[in-house]
Amino acid sequence: MLRFSLYRLVVILCVGIILYTAVRWWQIVFAQESTVRQFQHTCNMTEQYRHELEHLFERVHRLLVQQRLTHFLCYGTLWGQIRLAKMLPWREKAEFCVLNDELMHHEEARFIRNFYANELHINYHHSEGIYRIFANEPAVLRTRPYVEQVVFQLDVAQAMYKRVGWKRRLLPPHCDWTPSLDCFPVNLLQGALPKRPLGRMLYTVPMGGIELQKYHYRDNWWKDVKVRNCNLN
Repeated sequence: MLRFSLYRLVVILCVGIILYTAVRWWQIVFAQESTVRQFQHTCNMTEQYRHELEHLFERVHRLLVQQRLTHFLCYGTLWGQIRLAKMLPWREKAEFCVLNDELMHHEEARFIRNFYANELHINYHHSEGIYRIFANEPAVLRTRPYVEQVVFQLDVAQAMYKRVGWKRRLLPPHCDWTPSLDCFPVNLLQGALPKRPLGRMLYTVPMGGIELQKYHYRDNWWKDVKVRNCNLN
């Protein structure tokens, strides 16, 4: 029977971390894990769902404005603005990207209370570095729309913004080596950021329009989406 000891526990933890890091390195180098976001879907969300998602997105936007937090369209929501000037009809969520440096200046408990005070449920996913927000009202639809706030941290040495989250801290911190950091250059957020229409509202977008997508969808940002069973008019 093995006796428990602190030394053995530390050795087991170290071996586990080394094995996990080695596996992640192997996945990155040999492309066993797809790091390419495939922007191809079919329309499977109803018009009512999209209206509720847009309404929730507006509510989150107003709260972030009240708290004077920089937030801008990104990922699939930015694609919707670029291509249709509204939410893409197949998406079940919408995204704002926010900056960790600004969030650090807000007391987290007060930040979260502001959402609950406005009948919104918010929780933070530490592994991904994402706040996920739902409406507190009784769900009319079987699937509930939600908004994600994706947190980015400034890396001064690389002059890049990159994703946070504990699972990324175990990986190489350099943007060229770790695509899952979703890095993009600081110049895309410099100066007075433009506003563009999305639905009935105007929202902040990064500089250069589609430039951000060239970093987040490196292998297919230029491709036109061919969506089955979908009327995009």
